[in-house]
Amino acid sequence: MRQIVFASGKGGTGKTTLTALMALSAAAEMRLVLADCDVEAANLPIAMRAEVTGREGFAGGARAVIDPDLCRGCGACQVVCRFDAIAPRDDFYRSRSFVVDPWSCEGCGACVPECLDGAISMHSQQAGEVVSATTSVGPMVFGQLAPGEDLSGKLVTEVRSRAAAAADETAADLLLLDGPPGVGCPAIASITNTDLLVAVTEPTLSGEHDLMRLVLLARRLTVPVVVVLNKADLSGPGAERIRSRVAAEGVPLVGEIPFDPELAGLLAALASGVEPGSLNSPGLDAARAVWEALASGL
Repeated sequence: MRQIVFASGKGGTGKTTLTALMALSAAAEMRLVLADCDVEAANLPIAMRAEVTGREGFAGGARAVIDPDLCRGCGACQVVCRFDAIAPRDDFYRSRSFVVDPWSCEGCGACVPECLDGAISMHSQQAGEVVSATTSVGPMVFGQLAPGEDLSGKLVTEVRSRAAAAADETAADLLLLDGPPGVGCPAIASITNTDLLVAVTEPTLSGEHDLMRLVLLARRLTVPVVVVLNKADLSGPGAERIRSRVAAEGVPLVGEIPFDPELAGLLAALASGVEPGSLNSPGLDAARAVWEALASGL
């Protein structure tokens, strides 16, 4: 099974739209599994009109909890907390106890041995969910990180693990991953050990800058990378700058997609099961050409 990840150095380049279009094109030729690795804002399930079939909690790090019945209000825990996560309760003069702010607690556990009354214990928190779904082209797995949690990279790894298991169960030929924007921990977890990174960019200065950061990341992870230039006709000078830059870097430019206002509607129709051959537009035709270029290398 091959794994292709679609990513972008910045948000708004059309990465999810391209992933969905590639999935709809590839489904005519092979068995697929999809994974949305943008666990903070998973949009591929929306684009593909996914139907959720199951949810499973994803455990996060532990947080300190103070038992008010055991706490005698000595304040030793507050002294050792480096994150200012421990404070007296609002009714301290009556309860004589402290409380932990779960949003500030980093789970270091330094407060636990300081409490001579055994009032503090560490409790695991649910950091998010791993969601299973079905689409018109095959199974999908995606993640939903809870607000304020910082385990996005670990949740991405869990999403990929579940997607790989689904691929084994269905004897899939290809796993398509919709990666998160940027080059941080979630992006690294999405790109690592894939067969190809498709870097989606746009003809802007920020698009060029962040594309180069993504190319550098792919090289450090030893993952082959190709580029797709989306909305290519919105800036002639910007598009030419991208073409020149990727040529100078020796990175293949496998396709250019024009700005097409009809593309979102066509994608919705295709995801609903409309026959692909009945729909055409400049953007859709260009996306099909991108898939042909990618498929030729599989």
